Amino acid sequence: MPLQQTQVINVLKTTFIPGLKKLLLSVGTLQKIDVREDEVLISLMIPEIPEGDVNTLKDTITKRLKDIGAKKVGLTVSFKTEQKIKDIIAIASGKGGVGKSTVSTNIAIALAKSGKKVGVLDADIHGPNLPIMFGIHEKPFVNENKRIIPIERYGVKVISLGFLVESPSTPIIWRGPLVTKAIEQLYNDVEWGELDYLLIDLPPETGDAALTVMQSLPLKYGIIVTTPQDVSVADASKALKMFKKMNIPVLGVIENMSYFICPKCSEKTEIFGHGGGERMSLENEVPFLGKIPLETKVRESGDNGMPTVASSEETETKHIFIDVAKKIIKNTQKD
Repeated sequence: MPLQQTQVINVLKTTFIPGLKKLLLSVGTLQKIDVREDEVLISLMIPEIPEGDVNTLKDTITKRLKDIGAKKVGLTVSFKTEQKIKDIIAIASGKGGVGKSTVSTNIAIALAKSGKKVGVLDADIHGPNLPIMFGIHEKPFVNENKRIIPIERYGVKVISLGFLVESPSTPIIWRGPLVTKAIEQLYNDVEWGELDYLLIDLPPETGDAALTVMQSLPLKYGIIVTTPQDVSVADASKALKMFKKMNIPVLGVIENMSYFICPKCSEKTEIFGHGGGERMSLENEVPFLGKIPLETKVRESGDNGMPTVASSEETETKHIFIDVAKKIIKNTQKD
């Protein structure tokens, strides 16, 4: 009976990397697999290990595949490029509809305006909207070394799951393993260069996709985005506790849509209640980074691909985002 691809993948799933003592596919990437009856061709990318351990790994996989019927095994192993990124910050909300992507976009640009080298990875499987907010309509290209070159806008390097679909309105319907693989590739296979900050716009929940980012990427910090209302705070608290459970320090809480600024009279109205974000930060003993208003110009600028911080127009929201970025820089430079 011909060898099946699922049999080969099961072997790889249950193989440990020598020295690292970690399962191969938990830290490595299966780049190519070709099974033709009793011949198997495999290409793997793994974290760098000594040459002797590479040979041991190859011998182990080859023996296990031959034990299940392979007559010939072709196996190539390459090393993952070590990313030169100082601080990776995941931005979470625990639920959708709180403006997390808008916050991520404007913080990234504010950090860049402060002179920092910044990238942003849009890992929101349910709504990868950062290409729209940054005004990006083209796709990134792959260089001669098979590395993805991020698209740069407003001083920020941008990579998004949205680049993998035909149009912004196309739903991404993937099962967990595909999500995991895509997110890992959008980090490992991208030529980020040297960065001070890489912001990760997480999926708006605390399920598999969000956990994948926390477990597979070297996160250093988390930021929580909520609105003032109790329902939003309750969900955001779950995301905050998820960070703590994964031993990821939380830089602070940002309260978005704190109040509405009337475009005609500039009067402030607290549509979604008052103080939810501040209460959450106090209860969990994490910093409160700021209140972001609900302002018509912010929505318009996001839809037009010109985020409010990138705009030449001076608005209250713009200055608050810049202040939040300064607090992030101050709190991360303590280490």
